[in-house]
Amino acid sequence: MQRLSALYLLVFTLYVLVQLATGVPHSYEEWHAWMAGGGVRVAVLLFFVALLVHAWVGLRDVVIDYVHPLWARLAVLAAIIAGEVAIGLWVALILVPLE
Repeated sequence: MQRLSALYLLVFTLYVLVQLATGVPHSYEEWHAWMAGGGVRVAVLLFFVALLVHAWVGLRDVVIDYVHPLWARLAVLAAIIAGEVAIGLWVALILVPLE
């Protein structure tokens, strides 16, 4: 999962860099028009899902390797999950407005 998410993060980052190199939006209206496209909005949402999956796998491996007491490991993993869920909900609220 981490390699697959890293691949999507790379491809999306290259796409954004190409888009910005070909024409940078200079106003809020231009940024909004670009982001309002269904494809871009879905791609950005997938970017953040991939970012959270990538972070989860990496952080989980670090916690498993370095936090040895089971109670502490579970507490740290629960805190990471709670943080990632909060960030995921925040991103979803930004990208999918409740209009």
